[in-house]
Order: sequence, then C-alpha cells, then structure tokens
Amino acid sequence: MTTPTPKAGRPRSITRERDLLIATQDLLAEVGYDRLTIDAVAAKCGAAKTTVYRRWPGKAELVTAAITQLHEVDEAPDTGDLRNDLILMAAAWLDPDSRRDRVVSGLLTAMNHDDSLRVAVLDAVAAPRGAAFHAVIDAALRRGDIDGGSDFELVGTAIPAIIFHRISIMAQPVDRSFVEHLIDSIVLPALLHPRTVRTNQPGHAPTLR
Repeated sequence: MTTPTPKAGRPRSITRERDLLIATQDLLAEVGYDRLTIDAVAAKCGAAKTTVYRRWPGKAELVTAAITQLHEVDEAPDTGDLRNDLILMAAAWLDPDSRRDRVVSGLLTAMNHDDSLRVAVLDAVAAPRGAAFHAVIDAALRRGDIDGGSDFELVGTAIPAIIFHRISIMAQPVDRSFVEHLIDSIVLPALLHPRTVRTNQPGHAPTLR
C-alpha cells in the first residue's frame, strides 16, 4: 500500500516576511515598543494576525527579528590600514535618514525594565559591531600596528556611545566627516598611545600618564 505524501504547507513568502519586519520597524519608530501590537503590525501590512504568529511566537521575537534585519553588519573591513579599517567599521553606524536611530529610540524605555528585550537588542545591534571592531583590532595586532597596551573593550564601546549620544541626546547629524574626526581624535590616539594609570600616594586619586 502506498503511503500518501503529506501535502506541503504554503511556502512562507520572503516578501511578506520582509514587509512585516519593515512594518514593525516603522511602528517602533512611531509608537515605541510598549504600544506596538501584533494587531497593528498585521493591519499595517494588510495581513491576518495568524500570518505573523506563523513566523514569530510573540512580540518580543518579532521585534528582535526586525532589529536584527535593520542592523545587519557586513564582514569586518581588512584593508591593511588601521585608520581606514576603523573608519569603514564605524561608518556602519551611519544612518542617512535617521530611521534606524528612531527605531532603536522606540525601544529604550522598554529595555530599561525588560531584561530579555535588552539582551536581545544588544545581541542584534551591539554584538555584531563589537565583533567587527575586535576583528579590526586583531588584524592590527597581527600586523604590528598596535600593541596590547590599550583597553580595547573600552575603546570599542566609545564609538557607538559617542555616535548615539550625538544623535539621540544632542540631535545632531553623524556623517562621514564626523566619523573620521571621531577616529582621528579619540580612537586612534587611544590605540596608538595608550595611557596607563599611575599609583599615587595613599589618599590621592590616581592620575593618568
């Protein structure tokens, strides 16, 4: 007796999935995480809620997927020149129409009281860029461009921190010129001429040299 072949389910449409993620990003920028609903995402795409739930079990997973898509990172640059690599790596943070920054801003309040969301956003946004920075540093170490005297973790976090502060707090644009200024004025000096803490007499604050 021949066993009947099960009917294949409807293939998931890549276009539909992309549209749902874009709708989620738009709503995050417009209303923030707390006010975003699956109903609103589905309605924005003219889809049923079941279409969303077939792909993601809940809002947190949907938002994580949307943020991950928005912050896809290319392979770490390796031009053989530390300055060029740092500029190319930092330029990945540039957001010409500020859409990406508005989406992340829509998550900030929720991240303060939702640890799982905070971890998911950090994994989607910060971790890939941190990995790219460390790949650039590892290549520079192999070439002998820098030594191991710098606090690479601190220097690496300074780049997104300064860029985010300029965009979200100061409401000022970040362009290629600003990225080059950031690399030349802060990042490269910290990597090429690391300053170490010198112990002073008891009761006195440590100084840098």
